[in-house]
Amino acid sequence: MVCPRCKSDNANVFPVTEVTTWRRGCLGWLFWILLACVTFGLILIIPLLTNSKTRSNTHYEAVCNACGKHWRV
Repeated sequence: MVCPRCKSDNANVFPVTEVTTWRRGCLGWLFWILLACVTFGLILIIPLLTNSKTRSNTHYEAVCNACGKHWRV
């Protein structure tokens, strides 16, 4: 690999993983809590507390050892 900034060929490549977690907003929480209180059903609130969606994305980045520039490979 050749660095685009300093044209050095002394670069390392390594994987980078980004993890994103999505959770419900305030209105969603209020709706489910109100529904649980009205129906007295704790079974309705248990899936809400354990429900979250997780997404991960892995890409590779190279780092120049001479100047420290990072770039996506």
